[in-house]
Amino acid sequence: MIIQFHFFLSFLSLIFTANAYNILVYSPSFGGSHTNFMARLADTLTEAGHNVTFLIPVADEARKGQLGVKLTKDVVLVEQDAEMRRHVKPIDDDMEQFWTTDMDSSNADTIFNMLTESTTLSCENFMRNREVFDQMKSRNFDVGIFEPVSVCGLGFMHALGIDKVIMASSCTHYDGTVAAIGEPLDFSYVPGVMSKSGEKMSLFERLENYKMSMASYRMQYNMWDKEILIVQKAYGASIPDWRDLMPASSVFFTNSIPYVDFPRTVTQKTVPIGGISVDMAAIRKHKLSIEWSTVLDERPYNMLISFGSMVRSMDMPIEWRNGLLEAIKSEPNVTFIWKYENDELEWADGVKNIHFSRWVPQTALLNDDRLSAFMTHGGLGSTNELAHLGKAALMIPVFADQNRNARMLERHGGVKTV
Repeated sequence: MIIQFHFFLSFLSLIFTANAYNILVYSPSFGGSHTNFMARLADTLTEAGHNVTFLIPVADEARKGQLGVKLTKDVVLVEQDAEMRRHVKPIDDDMEQFWTTDMDSSNADTIFNMLTESTTLSCENFMRNREVFDQMKSRNFDVGIFEPVSVCGLGFMHALGIDKVIMASSCTHYDGTVAAIGEPLDFSYVPGVMSKSGEKMSLFERLENYKMSMASYRMQYNMWDKEILIVQKAYGASIPDWRDLMPASSVFFTNSIPYVDFPRTVTQKTVPIGGISVDMAAIRKHKLSIEWSTVLDERPYNMLISFGSMVRSMDMPIEWRNGLLEAIKSEPNVTFIWKYENDELEWADGVKNIHFSRWVPQTALLNDDRLSAFMTHGGLGSTNELAHLGKAALMIPVFADQNRNARMLERHGGVKTV
């Protein structure tokens, strides 16, 4: 991580002189891990002395408070207007299904429609806000950074006249983006971002890997086609198609750690900066509060349980929850710290070795020698933290890229995927 972080800073020094530059970081609020990654980029640039604006179109009301930035003070939130609120559906309403729905190529198109709809509505809402465009235009940005989960920001940056555009993926890559910039993705040994397999696949696993990547392509290209039409309607037909804008971007930052990730062929445009969101210096400095330290001292062993912010523990099927509870009761020498989103805990009455909390200091706990293991969904943020902090883990992927992340780390040892 240190090598890659220094490379990232060295790369920036090649682009920028000692003068401060005006940089726009565009990050719609729809997923905490995505926002946190983009926020880390913004803060790194702010720390380097640049003038950074963190622009957040609100795609999901429940997540608009998850800004992630600590050093960047110029944060612009683009709220949902009445028109969007009439049509948009809270993302959490659809996330519960992933506890019981096994996502594969047979149902991917249906599931992906959820993301396509909310992202398209968010883009339309953003384009209607002319005040924000005028405000951003007046700042004369030198560089724009966006995540290619959406191209609304890409078209917006072109309309602003920003020539230097950087793509940044909070995942290891996006299949559609890789294809759009001319990089190969060999389906026989490179798992797609939504793949359930590792690099060693049977014939049928290779076929499923291919079919799942094709489903991802369809979803992204369909959504991007809709978004670029929305941008062209707002700013004129002179806005180029995303098929022209995306390959013209200067760089593609990926949240990939080459020593950990599955190897794949890339061009010089792709720069892996995986782990930039894992600030080891800050983690080592951070001390647990007396409250959390006391929890860790209660028993000889401790296990952290967290399934992230998208798929909530409170929505776990009752039979699964009860099964996990029985396993916890069978280990009286272990304290289980469970990130749980509400206070309706009657189902766990009488179980002494569970500590429930709506929020946990995850990195500080993972860095503490008293924590024995981590039960996680395998989000890339948590996966990268595990890769740096070396804690034993039980990974239970739920949806999206989590299967790939778990397989990626499992092949290095130290974790078990179920």
